[in-house]
Amino acid sequence: MATFIEAHRADIIGIPAGFDNHLDDWGGLLHTRDYHAMERMVASSARKNNGGCFAILEGGYNHDVIGQNVAALIEGLGP
Repeated sequence: MATFIEAHRADIIGIPAGFDNHLDDWGGLLHTRDYHAMERMVASSARKNNGGCFAILEGGYNHDVIGQNVAALIEGLGP
């Protein structure tokens, strides 16, 4: 079964980069690897549709982990 992002076409995909949902931040839901995986899906869908993608920082308050999470998201853009 295709994910929503795989099943729909878009010229550009924008995502809210809510790093505050990390396990070590107030949201307590996501691992650092999850940010990488999510951006891989976004980047793959954007390439498939000959489009682009971007992220807007929404949150992330634990300075001990936000850098790792941002790096994981950016690395997810790779091929």
